Amino acid sequence: MAKKVILEAGRTFSEFSLLTDYTSKDCNLNSINLKTNLGDLKLGNPFLSAAMTSVTGYEMALALGKEGGLGVLPARLSIREQVEIINQIKGYEMGFVEDPVSVRDNATIDEAVRLVEKHGHSKIPVTDRNNVFLGLFNFDKYLESNETPAENIMTVITKEGELPVTNNENITVDEAKKELQKNNYLVVLDDLNRLVKIAFKKDVDNIVVGAAISTHKGWKKRVKECDKAGADIFVIDTSDAYNEFTAKVIKEYNAMNLGKPICAGNVITYEGAKFLMENGADVIKVGMSSGSICTTQREKATGRAPMTALLDVEKARTEYYKNTGKYVSIIIDGGVSDAGNMIIALSVADAVMMGGYFNHFFEAEGEKYDENMQLTTHEPDIKYIATWGEGSARARNLDRYGHVARKTFFAEGEEGTVQNWGRLKPKLKQDIRKIKAALSNTGCMNLKDYHKKAIIELMSPYTQNIVGDTHDMKVKE
Repeated sequence: MAKKVILEAGRTFSEFSLLTDYTSKDCNLNSINLKTNLGDLKLGNPFLSAAMTSVTGYEMALALGKEGGLGVLPARLSIREQVEIINQIKGYEMGFVEDPVSVRDNATIDEAVRLVEKHGHSKIPVTDRNNVFLGLFNFDKYLESNETPAENIMTVITKEGELPVTNNENITVDEAKKELQKNNYLVVLDDLNRLVKIAFKKDVDNIVVGAAISTHKGWKKRVKECDKAGADIFVIDTSDAYNEFTAKVIKEYNAMNLGKPICAGNVITYEGAKFLMENGADVIKVGMSSGSICTTQREKATGRAPMTALLDVEKARTEYYKNTGKYVSIIIDGGVSDAGNMIIALSVADAVMMGGYFNHFFEAEGEKYDENMQLTTHEPDIKYIATWGEGSARARNLDRYGHVARKTFFAEGEEGTVQNWGRLKPKLKQDIRKIKAALSNTGCMNLKDYHKKAIIELMSPYTQNIVGDTHDMKVKE
């Protein structure tokens, strides 16, 4: 008979609901931050793009990095390819936003909100008919006001005199960087106060990027080359990390004394997580067969419901911290597909890694297709984006899934397409606001508070239908 039979069903994120708590007046979208740490590495937002060849390359790593997240370059890439992308990321030079999207002073709030939703900008300049700068529409501040969408934009703007502004239209990038040490953005005007351009602090900050490695021959050379290029974290990327090979890599990596965190995964049990922590992992990655393209459960009956796995790993983390004083960060990898999933996952995890979610964006590496499934590079025509799992017949990432030779390989992932959601920034910004709104409902100013104070409740299937979705109506198409 099996060593142990667990009869309690595994749970996923959508089966839980977040309960509210007292919210102070200072706990709003403007004051809440989603900063997190992966070991000693600080992230502005708790998002990682998966180390999948259909998802993360230069464009994805750059776009996500500029929003405070982290792109993890797949181990399936050659060392040269990883190094070239890291060099590009680290060599990215701040530029001004020339001819920024703006609204006229006779516009309604609703018009400005539509621009926010389209472009993902949280701040929109307001000008008069002569392009004279009058102020800034801050979307998050508007959400805290009592103004209605039909009101004039001027009722909610922050006036020009209260903002970081310069009339030096010939300001250099280096001069702007100095100004941005004090403020998150800088509005550049000419001597007649007309809007010229804007600089943002997030374009000055160091963009972080991760490199995935395997447990197989050559991993040490990959680490050395990517470290020289400036990789900020290394991720041992294997489908099952509860093994002797992973422990050996962790120990040898730590002996290299690079001063950069090592993330190990994936695991789905208390014992697996404890094993990696005791062997020196700074970060643990959790998940198996819960990814949208993963078929490991179907092919070899191996995997676990993601929330159940996450809670089991959290038990190991709590015990390890109590015994050693070392806090090991946890990344949930797989099964997180929307803001609701993120909100529940982040009540336990320090960050979420997503493949399917990020695969939907223009910046993903997969080929782009029009509505007739013809390849296209013309952005307005893109309807679908190619996706494939690292264990699929296309990727054949043998190292990650422990297949020793091509003749023994069997697919543990699918290949297909997903709908194009457009550029990453607008959708990600919208989901960040949803997460912040959830934290506000619980009275939490940051993820550290959220981990301590969040109360989540398991719902019955019937409750999920009533609470989690619309009912007793025909939804307008």
